[in-house]
Amino acid sequence: MEMFRLVRQWLLPLKSMTSKSNCAAVDLDKCYAQMNQLVDKAAKLMKEASTKMRLYDTKGNNTADLVTATDREVEQLLIKGLKEHFPNHVYIGEEGTGGAATGRKLTDAPTWIIDPIDGTTNFVHGLHYTCISVGFWLNKQPELAICCNPMIGQKFTARRNCGAYMNGVQIEASGQTDLEKSIILNELNSANFEPELMAIQMGNSQKMLEKAHALRTTGSAAMDLCLVAMGAADGYYEFYPHCWDTAAGVLLVREAGGVVIDPAGGEFDVMGRRVLAAATPQLGEQMVKLLGDMQIYHARDDEPAPTN
Repeated sequence: MEMFRLVRQWLLPLKSMTSKSNCAAVDLDKCYAQMNQLVDKAAKLMKEASTKMRLYDTKGNNTADLVTATDREVEQLLIKGLKEHFPNHVYIGEEGTGGAATGRKLTDAPTWIIDPIDGTTNFVHGLHYTCISVGFWLNKQPELAICCNPMIGQKFTARRNCGAYMNGVQIEASGQTDLEKSIILNELNSANFEPELMAIQMGNSQKMLEKAHALRTTGSAAMDLCLVAMGAADGYYEFYPHCWDTAAGVLLVREAGGVVIDPAGGEFDVMGRRVLAAATPQLGEQMVKLLGDMQIYHARDDEPAPTN
């Protein structure tokens, strides 16, 4: 259980809604109010777009990694709106529309990490497991989170030490401690894996399928974390998610009473592209043990991608 000591994070009650970074005081009330308003606007845009034909491009040579005009429009709306109030903050967005301020280095500075549409492939196909994900980090810790799925009317919100909510109603992780009684989520997007790593990915899935009550995949890392936070699923693990996929969801799970760690059992690193979430430390420990040494590592989000 030692490996869960740091990540369990039984936090002290929040004494103030203003936090201090290395450079200046940050008004978390203002940050939350602005992000909430902007996500509502973005959700309306996303829902309207979902009723129309969704044309898309691919990223680089990866024909399975999709991006739509709506991805870019939502990210522009969010980052432009936030910059009007917080011009000196750092912005990390999946589609890179943040301009010169956008980077991928997580420091103690106030940092917004945004996925305009997590689950773009689902969005393109009309599968409604997709959402807007906005996480606000300060001193390398998540402080605020919103994941909004306008297609099915779910808006998840969290503030550090203040609980997690769906549509204003507090939610809690399931409390499940037994892997054999658990629904486990995992993403199987083959575009993320080189051929030689597919055997590891499928081997892990087979082991989890044989041990858990059920194994599911939704196509959205952010939604997977929301499902763990609300108790609809008991655990989730994935290799290769980006920081914008998990930056909001990790706070939702923790504020709902769950744990978020590395799949090998260490502390979760939002830039490390590896995540395991569980309703309880006991369940997380069983998942880590089952995965064992069948681990997958990739270039971090804060490091240059390897070149061929």
